[in-house]
Amino acid sequence: MTENESERDEQGRFAEQTSDDDILRVIHESEFPAVTARWVADTVEMERRPVHQRLEELHERGELERGKLSPRVVIWWISEEQ
Repeated sequence: MTENESERDEQGRFAEQTSDDDILRVIHESEFPAVTARWVADTVEMERRPVHQRLEELHERGELERGKLSPRVVIWWISEEQ
C-alpha cells in the first residue's frame, strides 16, 4: 500500500486529518479578531478550498460568523454564542 492509499477512506476520498475542533482552535487562538480561509489553510496545512468548505459548514451550524469585505475577500470569526 502506498502512502496515498493509506490516506484515503473507503469511498476513495482523502481522509480528514484536521478536525473542525482543530480549525476552531486555531481561529480562537489567532492574534487577529477575524481570519481568512487562506490564513486558516496555511496554519493547519491544508488546501484553501477544502478549508473554505469547512468554514462554510461551521458557519451554517452557527459556530462561526462571516463577513464579506469585497467580492473575493471573506473573513471568519468565532460566534459570540460559542
